Amino acid sequence: MIILALLAVAQTVEAPPAEADIVVIGRRLNALSVIVGKDDRGRFTCRLSESSGSPTLDVQLCLAASKCVAKGAKDVAACIDKRKPALLADLRASMGARP
Repeated sequence: MIILALLAVAQTVEAPPAEADIVVIGRRLNALSVIVGKDDRGRFTCRLSESSGSPTLDVQLCLAASKCVAKGAKDVAACIDKRKPALLADLRASMGARP
């Protein structure tokens, strides 16, 4: 009985993503657009044209984009693009994929 329970738990644990998954997420990340604005209270809002496939990465990308706008970056797209490799590397590390 205990062995069956352990097997059930072991089967529900996700394996680290294949490198191919990271590549697909990276391609999606490079293809999407980020829209940053401000709400009525002056707080930054963020929308993505589509998901990267990773909710965590989507949130991090919005935070990075909001920081670019908040600091007054002259070229916001370049500022965001500069952060994308680090965001993807962080995701890769958190998912257990090899660098």
